[in-house]
Amino acid sequence: MAKHSKLKDRKHIISEITSIISHQLKSPLSGIKSSLELILAGEVGPLVKQQREYLTLTLNQTEKLITLVKNLLDVSRIDEKRMELTIKYADLVTIVTNVIDELLPLAQAKNSAISFRAGDHIPHIHIDPIKIHQVVYNIIDNAIHYNKGKGSIDVQLVKKGKYILFSCRDQGIGISKKEASKIFTKYFRSKQVMDILTDGTGLGLFISKAIIKKSGGNIWFESKLNKGTVFYFTLPVK
Repeated sequence: MAKHSKLKDRKHIISEITSIISHQLKSPLSGIKSSLELILAGEVGPLVKQQREYLTLTLNQTEKLITLVKNLLDVSRIDEKRMELTIKYADLVTIVTNVIDELLPLAQAKNSAISFRAGDHIPHIHIDPIKIHQVVYNIIDNAIHYNKGKGSIDVQLVKKGKYILFSCRDQGIGISKKEASKIFTKYFRSKQVMDILTDGTGLGLFISKAIIKKSGGNIWFESKLNKGTVFYFTLPVK
C-alpha cells in the first residue's frame, strides 16, 4: 500500500513539473512564432531567398515545439483529471472541413487525395469545438503521414441514432495485431510508424481518446497491416 502511494506521489510530482515547465515555455514560444511571422511578412524589411528559407525552417520547428508543449499540458491535465471542456453549440461538418483545408497542402505534398462526405441532416451538437478540431486534425494528419504514395483518404460523417459517427480511412501501412492494443497508450509509437516518421511523441491518440471520452463518445479503429486503417469516433447528439 505504501509502495503504491509513493508511486502515485511520484507520478503527481512528474505531472506537476511537466505542467510548470510547459507553462513557462508556452509564452516565449508564442512570442518567437509571432516575431518570425512578422519578419517573414516583410514587416522589418525585404528578405533575400536564403534568409526566407532559414526563417521558414525556424518557424516550422517553433510550431512543432508549440504543439509539443500543448500536448504535454494536455497530458498533465488528463493525468491529474483536470481536463476541462468549453462546451458550445457547434457544427461538426464545418470543423472537419476546416481541418481538411488546413491539411490539404500536406496531403498534396504527400501525393494523397482527401475526400469528405457528410450525410444528410447532420445536426449541430454540444461539444468543445477546439478540442474536437484537435482530435480530427490528429487523425487526418496521421492518415496523411502514414498513407502510401498516391493513396486516398476518405473522411465521412453520418448520423447513427443518438450519435454522430466520424470515420477516416487511409490506404497506409496499417497496424499489426501485436501493437493494436497499445495504440491509445501514452508515448506509444509503433515500429512501422518510427520507420517512416522519426518525429512524434506518441501523445496524439492518447489525448484524442481522453477528449472523446470526456465528450461522451467513443473512439476505436480497424486495421490490416500494409493495407490501411480506419479510425472512428462517435459524439452524442444532445
